[in-house]
Amino acid sequence: MKKYLFFLLAIFNLSSLFAEGLLQDSDDSGLYVKRFEYKSLSPLQKKIFDDFITEEFPKGKTVTAILDAHAGSRNKMRLAEALFFRNQEGDIQNAITIIKWIFGLQNLDEKSKDYACWKGSVNDKEYDQNMREFIGTDLIIVYHKYKSILPGDFKKELETALIHAARGDFIRNVNPDYNNISIMSSFMQDYIGSNFNLPEIKAAGIKKAKEIFLNFQKYNTLCEYNSPTYYGVDFTGLALWREMAVAPEFREMGKLIEKKLWLDLSQFYNANLQNICGPYLRSYGIDMKKYTAITGVWITVAVDDSSIAMVPGSNGPHNETNFIVPIFDLGISMPEKALAQFKRFDQPRFLSRITSNYYEGDRLKKITAYIQKEWMMGGLWGNRKVSHILKNGTMHWRSDDGDIGWMYIPGEGKTNVIVDEKQMKIYLADIAARNFELLVYSKNSSVEDLKENSWEFDHMHIGIETNLHRMMAIALNADSVRANIETSIFYPFMYKIVYEIPNNWDLKDPLIVLNPIYN
Repeated sequence: MKKYLFFLLAIFNLSSLFAEGLLQDSDDSGLYVKRFEYKSLSPLQKKIFDDFITEEFPKGKTVTAILDAHAGSRNKMRLAEALFFRNQEGDIQNAITIIKWIFGLQNLDEKSKDYACWKGSVNDKEYDQNMREFIGTDLIIVYHKYKSILPGDFKKELETALIHAARGDFIRNVNPDYNNISIMSSFMQDYIGSNFNLPEIKAAGIKKAKEIFLNFQKYNTLCEYNSPTYYGVDFTGLALWREMAVAPEFREMGKLIEKKLWLDLSQFYNANLQNICGPYLRSYGIDMKKYTAITGVWITVAVDDSSIAMVPGSNGPHNETNFIVPIFDLGISMPEKALAQFKRFDQPRFLSRITSNYYEGDRLKKITAYIQKEWMMGGLWGNRKVSHILKNGTMHWRSDDGDIGWMYIPGEGKTNVIVDEKQMKIYLADIAARNFELLVYSKNSSVEDLKENSWEFDHMHIGIETNLHRMMAIALNADSVRANIETSIFYPFMYKIVYEIPNNWDLKDPLIVLNPIYN
């Protein structure tokens, strides 16, 4: 009886969002809405999609040959989904074979802490908690869209796998602040709980969705703020809310977050440089033209213009073009105002945001960014988490040959960064830190261009104000760059500058001030 009361209470609380006026902005006016079928894809869209299939399923190979011990479960799941979407001769049977192989990678031991997770590959000794959400939501897309053509026995196996996934997800109970996973988790609980008579799980999904929504409403930001990669996952999850969530209020929340998130992201996007301005709370690279960021896949599909596309394909590190598959299955719903920003730079702007985030440091992080047509910079204040995917300060500029030069301050937990219309100021955050570093990429530069009081790059002069001792300014190569910078082998023109921090530094004084002048 308690679980039914819990379910009714969650529905009541969610419905109250309408009464509070928090869902009144979710209308479809001014939206670019696009649905996709394989036969009507544009040449650019079709090429990206077909290239993904060919990479995962080379011509001349059988489906069993590609399901070896090294095959990645998420990519192969996306391949199966792509084959359903394409639906050419043999595609459906091959897709079913792949998914049956994926069933075999799911942990069905109900006593295990990894219950209902999937392995990343056959070779993996451990299960990946997040594969439960990634593969689970992809299986829902297949079940929801292609249910009518599934053989009865396979459909039953699929339903069983989904129920296991939902139960395991319910036990995990991922934190709502872990946005890219929690958005998928809440949807999965709502969908599977509704369709397979699991009211407690459905109620948990609605409760989590409301928590995500209300937290977003405080600052109109998500916790993994301004992430070229994880925003792409967020948009995929919100599209699932929009298209397939069972509770009507759930769908409305998804539409509203999706709309506001696109509008905010478009303000940070520089269409001339084809990059999102930093700082990045989670990012695997600096230049979206050289690595495949999932958000870049979304933008590329929406603008549908090869001259401003941001999908370098298999030549780029961290290749996640597989996300084009759920994009085509779920469709695009994007404010026309945001789409215009993704196509063409309109005007310079200074941006300031507060975002709630669970990373070590301040609970509320402050983001500042200044965006000009030919260059831009951004800073993050309040982060103490140490991670190579955090970029506390960033700067991008256009070089002579159209290449993008950049500089960033890594997420070492040592610094706070703030920018205005003229300067980037770097402050000390960790009083125990004895040094900090900056990394620079500039193809047509040398160490000699990194002078003590100025750095000279193509079109970009950066004046340096500091009393710190500069410990080193060196050129890096693929062997000397830290292994966790995935982009290193693709950037043979990288430099590292390291400054020494004296004892008893006054936290009110900047360690260094950068004065960029683009010419």
